[in-house]
Amino acid sequence: MISPIPKMEARKKLSQLLYIRFEWRFNMRSNMKWLFVCCLLTIVVATPLAATALDDSQQPGSVLVFPVFERGVVTTADQGVLPITSFEISVACPKGSICTDGQDVDIRAHWVCSNGGVCAERDFILDTTVNGTILFNHGSGGTIPPPGCREGYLIVWVADEANRAIKFDGLIGDAVLREASGAATAYNAIPIQAAAALATNAPTDVNHNGALDFNGAEYQTITGKIYGSVRYDVINAAGFDQVQTSLVLLTLDTLSNRPNYPVFVDVNFYNESEALNSNSTAFFCWEEQSLSALGLDSSFGIKGLVESTRAVKVPIFGISDKAGPVTLLGLVLTREFDPVTSGLLRHYAYELKNDGTPRVTAFVP
Repeated sequence: MISPIPKMEARKKLSQLLYIRFEWRFNMRSNMKWLFVCCLLTIVVATPLAATALDDSQQPGSVLVFPVFERGVVTTADQGVLPITSFEISVACPKGSICTDGQDVDIRAHWVCSNGGVCAERDFILDTTVNGTILFNHGSGGTIPPPGCREGYLIVWVADEANRAIKFDGLIGDAVLREASGAATAYNAIPIQAAAALATNAPTDVNHNGALDFNGAEYQTITGKIYGSVRYDVINAAGFDQVQTSLVLLTLDTLSNRPNYPVFVDVNFYNESEALNSNSTAFFCWEEQSLSALGLDSSFGIKGLVESTRAVKVPIFGISDKAGPVTLLGLVLTREFDPVTSGLLRHYAYELKNDGTPRVTAFVP
């Protein structure tokens, strides 16, 4: 026979059980609350910076990057002598802003060359208006000096009357390449917007270092990895390129008119059957790298994918520069030649894509 528990003792045990249950539930709620807070903080810290700081290639910018120019002229049958490269920049009124008729827009521009490790540049000023368009080329003369090299890239940004960089997300642009009398191609400039927190017409040099900082506080960030679809080179029976594809690559991690570390880029190429060719290239500031020079032609594939795995600056010769991961932008440029005369028949260009991962950088004019 089981002895009954006295009432006082039973009440005492019941109170202890209720206290233990309450304490357990309270601790669980507290722990869950802290777990929720920690997760919330993790989400807040980890997500928005990467999501909001990247530039939008489909919207006008305060900066434009033209990945390639070629110096020289070509004689056409219908238009006479023309520059190999010509540019146009149009200006729209920035979203959410009020612009006036004939409102002046000043634009600073820099030709950027790769001259033996020195990112040589020549700068000039362009002037237009809101809703206006300016056409120019490397041989326009007047206030536009010719670039100091045969090929490279062009970067432009909006400035005020005191020549200070400002936010004015209204620039769009394109370039036309004519490498032969009957062959022409065009590509769109890459726009980069100023930081979202800045007001239109506000100076962008927030830290007063004189550079264009693509860090989310002055200008939106850009990326350091490229993807693209490429046509592999075709070598004809005479040993000449019938189809030639090049990667045009550049970095904005640049010290103008100063020695720079070389940029080493590791790239993977795939063919239609996903076979891999792991390769690499290196350049100062800018390069055009043909695929055949990397050993890639139609024996590997007709069409395929290229993606970079990393792009880094590596210290060399005691130069004063910043080592480590860098930004990477560019184009795919394909040329098709006559199999008999080897003359250029046509060429076409398209922008390389990116992985959407922001990378902080600075262009130092």
